[in-house]
Amino acid sequence: MKKRIRLTISIIIIAPVFLVLSVLAMLFGNILRLMHLERASEKTVHFFLDILIIWIFFWLGMRLHVEGRENIPAWGKKVCYIANHQSMMDIPVIYGAGMWCGLVAKKELFRIPVLHGLLSVLKCVAIDRSSLRASLQSILQGVKHIESGYPMGIFPEGTRSKTGEIAEMKAGAFKMATKPQALVVPVAMKNTRYTLEAVNSFRIVHVYVKIMKPIDTSMLSDDEMKALHTTVETEIREAYDSLPGPYDKR
Repeated sequence: MKKRIRLTISIIIIAPVFLVLSVLAMLFGNILRLMHLERASEKTVHFFLDILIIWIFFWLGMRLHVEGRENIPAWGKKVCYIANHQSMMDIPVIYGAGMWCGLVAKKELFRIPVLHGLLSVLKCVAIDRSSLRASLQSILQGVKHIESGYPMGIFPEGTRSKTGEIAEMKAGAFKMATKPQALVVPVAMKNTRYTLEAVNSFRIVHVYVKIMKPIDTSMLSDDEMKALHTTVETEIREAYDSLPGPYDKR
């Protein structure tokens, strides 16, 4: 019942605002991009989406706590954010924490009107996990964005965890970071699932994000590069375990 009420609120209150702000972000973002004002386009898109994210967090009763914002690399560097994945809310949480990037998202999301355009203006990449070849092409598209100085992000578990536990991170996903020798930024997120999919009360949900120090893959040895996915997964797991539960506030 509580989940239904929360979803109803999402549709009635959040959806119209999502539609308006998304259209504005796409309109002005694409106009500025056509004028070759790339950075102005990105800042304009972020401005409208910042308003949208604040609106979503308020109506879903979310309080965001971020540790390590100083670890977000300067815009224009080759960057790949690696995060655990538990909820549809992980995407607005990543952006709300200040990690603006294109994300590797399942292809089904690109079939939704308006959302498709929004994901495109954010330079997100569609991935078809049923096809190894298509998945590789998506990773290579993400590599091109990183090489051009546009940050990317990926959830190497491959799908959302429904148990609250972090699943094994796929080594192949890390090629998007290692091929362009990007800075890898491990990110741990906790409690996002309690804001929507596993909501069980009307209490405020404190969502915690820990952004860890970047790993410069250009400085890694061959052995360190091969072990990168294990190193990052361990770091994210340890950070995740150190974060509070859904209703705790430090």
